[in-house]
Order: sequence, then C-alpha cells, then structure tokens
Amino acid sequence: MRRGFVIACLVLSLTACVCTTAAAQGGRISMGKLKVIPSLGVEAVYDDNIYLGSGTNDTTEVVTSDWIFHVVPGLLLDYSLEGRGSIKLGYEGDWAYYLDEDQNDWNNQKGLFDLDYQAPGGLIVGIKNVYVDAEDPFGSDNQFKLGVPQTMRWYNDFLGRVGYEFSNRFRVLAYYDYYKQKYKLESDFTQNYKMNNYGGGFEVRVAPKTWGFIRYFSGNRDYYGALPSSGVTEENDADFSYNQVSAGLTWDSGAKFSGEFNVGYYWREYDNEFDSFGNRFEDKNTWVAETRINYFATSATTLSLDLIRALRDTGSNTNQYYTDTGIALGLAQVFLTRFTLTAKAAYAQYDYNVPVNPEKESDNYLFSVGINYRILAWLSGGVAYSYLKQDSNYPEDNYKDNRFMVSLRAVY
Repeated sequence: MRRGFVIACLVLSLTACVCTTAAAQGGRISMGKLKVIPSLGVEAVYDDNIYLGSGTNDTTEVVTSDWIFHVVPGLLLDYSLEGRGSIKLGYEGDWAYYLDEDQNDWNNQKGLFDLDYQAPGGLIVGIKNVYVDAEDPFGSDNQFKLGVPQTMRWYNDFLGRVGYEFSNRFRVLAYYDYYKQKYKLESDFTQNYKMNNYGGGFEVRVAPKTWGFIRYFSGNRDYYGALPSSGVTEENDADFSYNQVSAGLTWDSGAKFSGEFNVGYYWREYDNEFDSFGNRFEDKNTWVAETRINYFATSATTLSLDLIRALRDTGSNTNQYYTDTGIALGLAQVFLTRFTLTAKAAYAQYDYNVPVNPEKESDNYLFSVGINYRILAWLSGGVAYSYLKQDSNYPEDNYKDNRFMVSLRAVY
C-alpha cells in the first residue's frame, strides 16, 4: 500500500517478525509446476493511541487505548515457468476487531497477479497488478485521515514492463504504471485520482550479479469525482504532470544485496494556475529517492537500508503539498536456529509548502523490535513492540503511539 514513509515502516516492521521465516517455508502443496500456499495469521495488538491524535469527528486530540485482534487469511498460487520465471495469483484479507471501541472494526481485502518472465533469447516481460479494498486507519501516501478507522477506499495499481537483454551484458526496458484510487464517502472526493506513468530504462552489468541503470519517466495525475457544491472543478483542481530521471544499482537473485539503490531528480508542473481557494499552485523541482536495500552479511544476519524522498499532495482542492524525506535502518538476526530478532529505526521529515507563517514541518520517529520463533517448519509465533512519534510545530498534529503485539502464523 502507498503510505507515508514512517507509517509504511511501522506496518512492515510489525509484520516482519512473524512473516519472514514462515513465508519462506510455504509450498508443501504442489500439483506439477503449481504450488498452492495457504496461510493464516492471528494477532493481538495493544495500542495506547488508536486514533493517533486524529480525533474521530474533529481535530481535537483523542488518546484512547484498546486491544485490536486481527485474523489474516491468505492464499497464493505460484506456477513455475521452468527457470524462466513464474506466474502468481494471490489473496490476503485482514479483519480487525476492537475489544472496546468495536464501532471501529474494519477489514482489508487484497488481490495480486504477478507475471515474471525472461526468455533464453533475451525477451523480458513483467506484469503486476494489485487491487486493495481498504478500511484501515493507516492512511494513504499523504496521511489523509490517518488514525481514523473505516476510512473506506479502494485502489488498483498496474505495473508493466517489457524489454530485451543483450549478451547477458545490457538491458533495455520500457515501463508503464497505471494507478487509480477512489474513496467511498463523497465528502472524501479530494483523494480520488488516477495516474499514468510512462518510462524507459537502460541497464549494464557492472559486476557478476550487479546492474547499473538509468531511467526516465513522464506522467500525470488527474483528480476526478469532485462534489459540484465544493467549488472544485477541472479548472482549479490540483492536476499535474511530471518528469523524472533516476539512476542506481539493482541486483540479481543470489547476490549479497537485494532491492535497489535508486536516486533521481523530479520536475512537477501543475495544469492550473490557482486552486479552489484562489491560491497559486507552485511548480516544484527536487531530488527524489526510492532506495530499499537488503545486505546479507552472513547466512544469519541481514541488514537493511531504506531512503525515501517524495512529493505528496494534500488533495484536489488545495495547492498544499509536502516533501517526505526519510531514512530507515533495519536488522534481522537468526539465533539458536529457530529464533529471529528484528529491529528497525526510522526518521522522516515532512516539510510543507504552506502555511508559511510559520512554515509547517514535522519530525517523525519510529523504533520497533520483535522476536519470531519457528515452532514448526510451517508455523511461527512472535512478539513485537513499536514506538511512533510525530513532533510538529503545529501542535494539533502531534502524537505518540506505543504498540505491543503477539502473533501466530501458519504458512503451509
């Protein structure tokens, strides 16, 4: 899911300690080239600030604690293409039940299709489509309604690539990404948009399992579905187009590294001159990053680095945006054969273009730690703790959150 950097790190770190080992052990049910991988997770989370200071009906900070119980079923169909790649079709659900504040119960549904194919002659084809129907309170990429349960919305993300590899030394690739999201309440129309992203890239092998790359992308965001009474129209909404150049490193499977080191530069130009309040839109040029690297130091130790910088718009009705600049460091350490310790520390700064007196900004901190125990080859349990804090010069945006989790997960 597209979320602000720190919230994304929180969600990933809480699930990592119970999923990593178990997921690697799945695939016991097979029919020829097809693996059928069912999973089921149960979690109990104590959260001492379930609304993250958002309040439920207004901007007044509400600090409420509760137990939240999750049931997370899943099913993955994985069809092997005999060393050339795979086709995957998957489903995952998440039902959340609050012990006291049961009016906040929510559920998420996620569907996945993933085709990864590379022919011996050099042809490369990749298609990935993710559909999510969500009600969780973790927000989208711009933190809209962060902490408010039952924020009903859906999104679909289609990513395609096609290319050719020459002599195991060079690759050329073309990319296309279509993203659309829709919030179900009419009053949330400012978050409804679709995006088209077109790109091309060139890669060269710089080491036995390491590729250097350069990529260029061009795209646009189009907001839609504005309420007629809102005053937001095609002539004053926050539609924009952009261009981006990025470069970095990526690695083949089996290397000491995985993921990508990816940094670049981004140019944004708004379609309209003024927003619905008469404020002027501000075109923006800035450096960007989307780096996520795992380093397999030993067979038992994995280190991770995330570096993110992105522009995030507030919505269709305003000229406000902010830069999200964040870094995270992580550790996964296997010990005594069956135990895995995970830890992550993250920091992100949100720097808003408006208001300017004073200039709005916030510092965001995350720390998490967890231990996973592999009970059986297909069954694991874990405990985890996380601390999340936002410190803003606009006090109404401040919050602190402590979460404790106990979980059990089976992947067969």
